[in-house]
Amino acid sequence: MSSHPEADHRRRVMLRTALGPAITEALADPSVIEVMVNPDGALRLDRLGEGRVNTGVHLHPSEAERIIRLVASHVRVEAHADNPIVSAELPSGERFEGLLPPVVLAPCFAIRKPAAKLYTLADYVADRIMLPLQVDVLKRAVRERRNILVAGGTSSGKTTLANALLAEVAECDERVILIEDTRELQCAARDCVALRTRRG
Repeated sequence: MSSHPEADHRRRVMLRTALGPAITEALADPSVIEVMVNPDGALRLDRLGEGRVNTGVHLHPSEAERIIRLVASHVRVEAHADNPIVSAELPSGERFEGLLPPVVLAPCFAIRKPAAKLYTLADYVADRIMLPLQVDVLKRAVRERRNILVAGGTSSGKTTLANALLAEVAECDERVILIEDTRELQCAARDCVALRTRRG
């Protein structure tokens, strides 16, 4: 953000207005974790406990393209056929990925909301996602400063697990350096430096 709060506020309002009521309403809904518009124009939501649902709302390709270009302008990048992928962080912390032709048939985008609740390793056990033994192995690996690779497909819970592991790291009173292209990780360590690999 710039040092001009009024200009930043105007851009935020313009961005929310451009998203339209259906998307703005979805972003305000705590059960929605991701908003997607595919090349067919269908507005889909990923809801906690329900998975992906079709809203019945359709955006015209020109609407989707306008949103992508406005987000690109908001983060001061160009969006066109030679630069058809727009990755950005929206003012409220959501991750935005927009695609334009020729990498897709028609403009499409996804907006992923930041985690509303941080899962702990104890939550993984309580929700029967992990066994206590698995959590013990991970806690021991953190204490012993071992490398832990968290990998998986889109929406598989990588960031949720990484944040749970970072909660364990925070209890070790170590210096933590986070390096990421889009801010997603949350660490409560007293000695933490969060770096970004690029602007936007």
